[in-house]
Amino acid sequence: MSDNMMLKEIYEEPAVFEHLVKKYIKEGRVQECFPVEFNEVKFVASGSSYNCARLGQKFFENIAKLKTSFEYSSEFNSNEDRVINKDVLYFFISQSGETYDTKCALNLVNKKGGHTFALVNNDNSYIFETSEFKMNIEAGVEKSIAATKSFTGGVLCLWLLALCAAQHKGFDIKEHLREVNNIKKDTECVIQNTESLDEAAEILSELKSFPVIGYGYNYVIAKEGALKIKETSYIDVNAYPTGEFLHGHTAILNENSVILEIFSHTMGEFERKTLEKIRNDFDPKIITVSDNKNAFQAVNAAQNKPQKEALTVAFKRSDNEIITMLSSVIVLQLLALKIASKLGRNVDKPLGLNKVVGES
Repeated sequence: MSDNMMLKEIYEEPAVFEHLVKKYIKEGRVQECFPVEFNEVKFVASGSSYNCARLGQKFFENIAKLKTSFEYSSEFNSNEDRVINKDVLYFFISQSGETYDTKCALNLVNKKGGHTFALVNNDNSYIFETSEFKMNIEAGVEKSIAATKSFTGGVLCLWLLALCAAQHKGFDIKEHLREVNNIKKDTECVIQNTESLDEAAEILSELKSFPVIGYGYNYVIAKEGALKIKETSYIDVNAYPTGEFLHGHTAILNENSVILEIFSHTMGEFERKTLEKIRNDFDPKIITVSDNKNAFQAVNAAQNKPQKEALTVAFKRSDNEIITMLSSVIVLQLLALKIASKLGRNVDKPLGLNKVVGES
């Protein structure tokens, strides 16, 4: 795999994580970075930033117990008559800080006197400068069109913001911070030592389309992974929630016998049984991205018929949830890069795509 900006920026991710952790976590507490007077947040974004927002929504809902919602920037703009609630904090996420439809959504909220928060990777940008509250992802300039370090840096920022909100409400966040100081070392290990990436890329690069599935946080990570593969390789990849995939979507396995699954060692009984049913009913070739090297011994402990061999793209396990999430994203970024490289694509400048790049 030849050198390119996308690979360089993936390698820069662990240092971005370490910087953010050191800046915002001190003596077991998250430094104040969330305007605590709000008990409801709404995320507005597009593209990879929308997937970042979806993870942020889960962080604020699950960790801080705040009412949350999310919407594509373009859809937000489709209703200019919407009521802007001044008790809600509107989050606008954009790597460049110049995303057109997100700027339009921000202007709509500002015009109606709403409260706004910018999460961007460029503090010299319209969205950053025009928002009431703001946070710089501080991932450095990202030149490859596919968002990598700006995406994962944004995810980590939203996790920190949710922890700050939870902390203010008196929730114990110690468990969330366990081993977080290992974030640079652990994610560097993922980049350098993930198994079976080349083999998985070889199989997937030969397909015209395939599904990616995940449960909970991993569904959103699957969406981001599908977008990365789609925009760099031009393969029609679509993501589905693991449980929802059973409701009609499995029909695509009649034509396509390969499926990419994202799950971790924390897999619950419902998820395990769902994966078993997909495998028993359709017997697809399964490629798994997981921190459980023996993933399919766990998923298919008792089978009564011969089935296709599964391939596990295995990465280092961490007992810290955010490290596991970021590790999964990095593996999918690397997988997308390897698939595109096998197809001879220019990963830094995919056909038909453009990117606004500003100095951070």
